[in-house]
Amino acid sequence: MKNRNIWYRRAALALMSGVIVLIFIFSSQPYRVQTIQPYLRQTLSLETAERILPDLDIRYDGKQYRRDVNPFGFIEFLFRKGAHLFVYGVLAMLSAFTLNLYCKQRRISSSLSLLVVLIISLLDELNQSFSPARTPAYQDVLIDMAGGMLGVAAFFAINRICRSRSRSRSRRGMNRPSSV
Repeated sequence: MKNRNIWYRRAALALMSGVIVLIFIFSSQPYRVQTIQPYLRQTLSLETAERILPDLDIRYDGKQYRRDVNPFGFIEFLFRKGAHLFVYGVLAMLSAFTLNLYCKQRRISSSLSLLVVLIISLLDELNQSFSPARTPAYQDVLIDMAGGMLGVAAFFAINRICRSRSRSRSRRGMNRPSSV
């Protein structure tokens, strides 16, 4: 049993480290490598892009995103911010899982998970300041933290469901008549 716990801890640390490395690889890439606008222009017509987008005017980091001005830029903006939520949610889930293997107190492991997300997010934005055509934005840290909070909440919700199912299975197993 002890060897299994060590293996779980090492695997969890490796997964979490892998996500952190991927975050820094992507934040080190110049914008021209990451842009999806050329792909969007090939696959969507301008009319379709304008039709499927909501009529919103979003101001973010001194820029304006509107469907009627640049629908492909608007889609890319939504995609990139959604990616921030998702990636930092995954990082938070893996952090919570890893820390939960070391410390069973929910408050401590969730607080430390969010601290991991905050530190990585700040370092990610700092890294972007050295990448060509990339600009760091404090708003991205806020989005990353929102993703982190969703990830921690999702981890503990899934954890609770798994534990309750495990308990109910073990109770059902104990209530079976023995074949002795």
